[in-house]
Amino acid sequence: MVSEDLFSPEALADPHPRYARLRERGPVHLLPELGLHLVVAHEQVVRALEDPAVFSSNLAGLLAAGAGGPDLLDLGGAAVDVLATVDPPRHTPQRTAVAPAFARRTVAELTDQIRDLLHPRVTGLARRGGGDWMAEVAVPVPVLVISRILGLPESDAGRIAAWSDAAIELLSGLAGPDRMMRLAVEIQEVMRYLDEQIARAAARPCGGLLDSLVRDRSLTRDERVQMALQLVTAGSESTTSLMGAAARALADDPALADRLREEPDRIEAFVEETLRLESPFRGHFRVTTRDTELGGVNLPAGSRLMLLWGAVNRDPAAFSAPDTLDLHRPAIKSHTAFGRGIHFCVGAHLARLEAVLAVRALLDQGAFRATSPARYVPSLMIRRLAHLDLAFVSSTGA
Repeated sequence: MVSEDLFSPEALADPHPRYARLRERGPVHLLPELGLHLVVAHEQVVRALEDPAVFSSNLAGLLAAGAGGPDLLDLGGAAVDVLATVDPPRHTPQRTAVAPAFARRTVAELTDQIRDLLHPRVTGLARRGGGDWMAEVAVPVPVLVISRILGLPESDAGRIAAWSDAAIELLSGLAGPDRMMRLAVEIQEVMRYLDEQIARAAARPCGGLLDSLVRDRSLTRDERVQMALQLVTAGSESTTSLMGAAARALADDPALADRLREEPDRIEAFVEETLRLESPFRGHFRVTTRDTELGGVNLPAGSRLMLLWGAVNRDPAAFSAPDTLDLHRPAIKSHTAFGRGIHFCVGAHLARLEAVLAVRALLDQGAFRATSPARYVPSLMIRRLAHLDLAFVSSTGA
């Protein structure tokens, strides 16, 4: 059983020392207050990811704050499972419907558009001498990009960002009953909005992924709405968190920033190491479909697990010097920040590209530093900076 306090403000701000202590004691630990097994070792997480028939993604669960700490609520039939939370055979047509929009070549074609979204925001930040990287760059740009891919009006980006934040807070595990109800109302609002946008695309194609969802007759109406919601929330959140973590790492290490200016071909490796060290999502759920064993722990059918990317991506059994950023690390993409197997993040290519372009744009502005301590959004599910105040020492600005 877990003896660590994983819900304290200190643990939420920096979970890695606690993850390390858990790994030292074993790969799988029961969190009795949640009825949840935490998987903290790389080998066991990979085994679970590669065996979706036994370790099912079909857990419609929601973390919520209870009187004695967080609870894991099983929503049962209250939610329509799509993409990340559905198993084959239903997973296959859903993934097929959206995958072409996020293929490597398709994403690469967005490079100039993403640069055009980043450039005025990053250069404006530098010319003003600094500001909040999260609010001015890392939050709005991913929302605008995913809106363009889906075919949503860019004028709605502010509302979409607010709705996305509500969805992420709903999963945080720290919202009390009253707050949960208010957040649920906001989720209903975004679902109505997406349903309306899908209906409009059916009447008049919008030129985005919504058109493909409308044409795919294998999908139900509810699936289309839930898929759009998952792409907006999870897609933008991963990239926002990654862009924040990358900027923070560079602000804290001017020598690293200088090295990447001199060796820009290493920026992609830097992004991979940032993903490993500061995985945007702390973990995802699984549920066992039959009696099984994992890491020496017997798991009856119906056991609920949380695969902790943040723990396994620093497992010394899988990564040498796991707490060190290494631009020459072998098999540098072997981390699980984007999952693995059939549920490998469909938007991984997009998140990587946006982060690489954001880092390049930031490095072009000259030296910079953080002017406030790191403060993270309180959550058991995500690892995102709430704010990142940067000050620019000099700026090329063009």
